[in-house]
Amino acid sequence: MPTITMEKLTGHRIDIEVLLLVVVGAIGTAVFFFPMDSTTLAMVYIWSMLPVGLLLLSTLDNILLVSRATLIFAVGAYPLGVKLYDPNMYFSVYEFRTQSLEIATIMYGAVLVGVAGAIAGWRLGERACMRSQAQRPSVSPSIEYLRTMFYLGAAAAVIAGLMIVSTSSGTIFDAAYGTGTEGVPILGSTSAIGGVAFSVMFYCSLHLRQRNYYLIIAAVGLFLLVWCQLLRGLRQDAICAVFSCIIIYMTVVLKDVSVKARYALYLVPVWALMELWGLMRSGLSMYLAGEIDAAAMFSMGLGNAAAMNNVVYSGTLGPITTTFANTIFLLQERSLEFLYGGSYVDYILRTPPQFMYPDRPEDYAAIFEKFGLSAGGGFFELSEAYLNFGFAGLFFVPLVISLMISLFHGKVKAYSGLFSVFMLASVLCVWIRGTWYQTFAFYKSMVSAVILFVILHGLACALLWWRKSMTPIRSVPSRRRGR
Repeated sequence: MPTITMEKLTGHRIDIEVLLLVVVGAIGTAVFFFPMDSTTLAMVYIWSMLPVGLLLLSTLDNILLVSRATLIFAVGAYPLGVKLYDPNMYFSVYEFRTQSLEIATIMYGAVLVGVAGAIAGWRLGERACMRSQAQRPSVSPSIEYLRTMFYLGAAAAVIAGLMIVSTSSGTIFDAAYGTGTEGVPILGSTSAIGGVAFSVMFYCSLHLRQRNYYLIIAAVGLFLLVWCQLLRGLRQDAICAVFSCIIIYMTVVLKDVSVKARYALYLVPVWALMELWGLMRSGLSMYLAGEIDAAAMFSMGLGNAAAMNNVVYSGTLGPITTTFANTIFLLQERSLEFLYGGSYVDYILRTPPQFMYPDRPEDYAAIFEKFGLSAGGGFFELSEAYLNFGFAGLFFVPLVISLMISLFHGKVKAYSGLFSVFMLASVLCVWIRGTWYQTFAFYKSMVSAVILFVILHGLACALLWWRKSMTPIRSVPSRRRGR
């Protein structure tokens, strides 16, 4: 089935996309700064869907870009849609005080600017990669190196899984998710490390092309992704690790990461299954024990949304919108002041594991409790961007993050060495968490991937050197000349 892109529709994709970026950014700026009555706001909201839809359509040439832009857009479009439909309805079960139409309006304007920044940054990264590819040849690692890294990656993935299991109270068949089934490993990025190691395994197998490697991948995948993550409630970590492998396959083998209409046949059932799994994981153990019926099990999964009136249930999206609404509310009330990059500087101090640095700066997701506001965890990318740099941060922070990810993807596409695979996998394995929950997840996963690469690459080089040194050198006997 052919891919529908802006280029096929217009023949001038770049020109049209730039125009759409300006239009969407301008609409977002107007909505953010200029008060509107509900009728005017509703008309702007509805008509803005046209340029936003066309802009998202222009990103269908890259599934990573369209998914990132959509994740950002949903955090503002959903709350305002709910409030315009009924001002008395709420878009989250947390903190009704911050769910006003005014704040939802500001959120929508912010995400429009954020989407424009995210797409602009990605296109800048693509152009930079095209220039560098013209100057540097691709890198082809040896088969022995790839084979060694495959087995080292398998070992790292298994160790990461064991670290999760060692601190887990059991599977969701035995206890409710959130009561310790997910574990609290000594390294907070353990799941990401496992996902990166698994992705590297998968990448190496694509070059090795032997059936026994695929069997090992299946075994490690069942252990890490199913037993250690999915069955302990860590569905997002398992999904993102699989997503990382899919993107690597599309980039390396298919050489096409564009969105096809047929992908909906796979994505929709998987999404529905994961949403169902998310609803079941809290009460599944009690249902299996015969303590509650199926209706009560799903009510537990819905949480407060099942008992509250006028609340729209939206899974993970609801709590993430609350963090954004809370941030805007606190800045409006002057309970918070702009940090001017302070939270990003704190990343350096938050880099060491907590057992090594117990007094490191705390997660900004805990900031709301100090002001008497409830939240469901996380700290949305634009929340942190706005808290640090105000309106300008809404455009430039997504731009920088997209630029970085685009460069990683471009390096893998150009076969620029295994290090680029580690870096791309590091952001893909926390794809949703990094955008919705907190940007620090991207940073922490990348730092972990760099350390993991240094360890595995060093071991691989040492093993290859040792193997080479242990291989006897056969001398060729010289022939005597006859007289």
